[in-house]
Amino acid sequence: MTFNPRFRYEHALVNDLLRIESARSLVEILPLPPDKALRLRLDALQRSTHSSTQIEGNPLDAAAVRKAIAAGPRVGSQAEQEVRNYWRALNHVEDFSAGRSPMNESFIRELHAIVIVRGRGRRGARSDYRPGECPVVDTVSGRIDYGPPEPKDVPDLMKELVSWLGSAQAAELPAVIRAALLAHRFMSIHPFPDGNGRTGRLLATAIIWQSGYRMRGFLSFDEFFNADRAAYYSKLQMGLPVNFYDGRHDPDHEPWLLYFTGVLAKAADELQIRARRLHADRGEIEEPWERLQRPQQQLLTQVLARQLAEPEEAVTFKPGDVGAWFGVSDRTAREWLAAWVAEDLVEPVTPSSGRGERIRRYRLVPRWAELVDRAGPLEI
Repeated sequence: MTFNPRFRYEHALVNDLLRIESARSLVEILPLPPDKALRLRLDALQRSTHSSTQIEGNPLDAAAVRKAIAAGPRVGSQAEQEVRNYWRALNHVEDFSAGRSPMNESFIRELHAIVIVRGRGRRGARSDYRPGECPVVDTVSGRIDYGPPEPKDVPDLMKELVSWLGSAQAAELPAVIRAALLAHRFMSIHPFPDGNGRTGRLLATAIIWQSGYRMRGFLSFDEFFNADRAAYYSKLQMGLPVNFYDGRHDPDHEPWLLYFTGVLAKAADELQIRARRLHADRGEIEEPWERLQRPQQQLLTQVLARQLAEPEEAVTFKPGDVGAWFGVSDRTAREWLAAWVAEDLVEPVTPSSGRGERIRRYRLVPRWAELVDRAGPLEI
């Protein structure tokens, strides 16, 4: 049952790929106001988190999602935990996409563990493949919409998928096509009891970002899936029989690819329009935050998220907050904070007594705090 995807390069598919490439070329080089660029990044991550979790039934609206993200490690509902898990998973995808390592089963299992972890969890845990049958059931009618492969076949199917992904055949494909095929095959295998949809979309994002289509972190496309979930699920099914072995194991992927690339092209077009409008009003370019190291960029994004959710409070953070945001130990968080102090990114908040007490809270230094302050609502 070797994975050898079938499809044709229809005119619509090629045109959508060209639209994506055109938007990427412009967004990557266009000078933008640093505060608005930071806000574009935050908005993209928040929209992706909200939409991808909502597709799977998370009831939180956009405002509640923003608050859950800003809350960091604070105690909340299961729905809020799902949102924070996805936010952390996006950070993990960003870390992966910055390198050149090929995607393997260990990464996939680790990513899934972040998506479904309960409580704070640890980034190093890896999920096991499902031990039992896991049909996809319509919650209203109770009928089975999809019957995934038997558990005994899952390990081999996943090995075949990862092997294909690292093959010369896959490398020759455009990144968006490769990402779409990976997501569809992964969700068809349905290797875990829960969280397959979220993980599949994250895997597609990882391939797109790693292949140079991150568009500075401004591109988000999950909201277009979420806007018409009936169309999304219909395109995933592609009119195939319910049982994996009756056609889903070796389909013509053209309907899914046309849908997926169309969604990406629409998202890229809208981003290009927003970027052009921001460029027209950019003024003087300063504080190149995009040159910061990746964890430092993520810290600015997290502080902005909390500041927008709690504008009446001055944003400070503890080592425990940093540990929860990045999935690292308290010791590592303290080491990072010490390095960031030396690099003039953050500063300790001096205890009120001034008697040499242990530093427990930190904040951004004034020049970066001012940048975050300016990153208000985007009127575009």
